[in-house]
Amino acid sequence: MKRTMRYYKLRTIKYVTRVSIALSVLLNVILGGKSNQTFSARNFYWKIQGRYNVVWLIDRIFWFDPHHCLNSWVYWRTAKNIRKKQFYKEITENYVRKDIIFYKMQE
Repeated sequence: MKRTMRYYKLRTIKYVTRVSIALSVLLNVILGGKSNQTFSARNFYWKIQGRYNVVWLIDRIFWFDPHHCLNSWVYWRTAKNIRKKQFYKEITENYVRKDIIFYKMQE
């Protein structure tokens, strides 16, 4: 199968996007932020809390996405909640039931 130039261009764009997100998370963690939260999401969280932020600057840098920080915060918040719910679901399914079965076997 012959790969076209468009294929390589799309792969490169996806790669650069993933690396950029990773660098943003790294910067945020180095500056004392929460893990898996981008610098943009952290600044929007600060805006909600009424703290000093640079949301206006970040949104201007990403001019093609006028609500970049808001979208980053919403994505981080929903992904965090989904991971949390999935974690508790796995814990209750895998460990609590096994402990109950183990406890019943001991009786």
